[in-house]
Amino acid sequence: MAEGSESGQDQEHVPSSWMECSIYQNYTASEVLVQGLAGVVNQGDVEEMVRAQKDMLQRFEKTNEMLTNVNSLSAVRLEKANNDFKKHTQNVLEMKKDLEHIFKRLRIIKQKLSKQMPEAYSAVVGEGSERRREEDDEYDVAIRQKRLREKEEATGVEAKEYSKDGSSV
Repeated sequence: MAEGSESGQDQEHVPSSWMECSIYQNYTASEVLVQGLAGVVNQGDVEEMVRAQKDMLQRFEKTNEMLTNVNSLSAVRLEKANNDFKKHTQNVLEMKKDLEHIFKRLRIIKQKLSKQMPEAYSAVVGEGSERRREEDDEYDVAIRQKRLREKEEATGVEAKEYSKDGSSV
């Protein structure tokens, strides 16, 4: 009868939740959920998803490797371009200094000529200014006329443009 009384006691003790007597007692809630879903999900679909993920991983690794190669090549080319840029900048600065020196010498020569031979110098410079006028195109003429109008408006006096022969236009 002792056996009967023990089985009676087991039946009297009813667990408060199904988890207490469940086979899932030693698992966490997330593990229980995964086990429950494992029975519902088709194993073939899971294997297909795993294969797809592995393929994507391989593609991403290849892409990452290609981007790394592009980055290293770009770094080398950037360094070369920077060096070329520095050399060209230095070259341009040297040319600028040379041109400034040349123009300074030309100004000095012009000043010497204007002091030594003022009549000849003014005749040559006068021809040069006339030649420059002849080379003007319609844009230069339009700009000159606009400046004259602005000058007239600013001063209130009629400004005149003179032609090569000295008559007003």
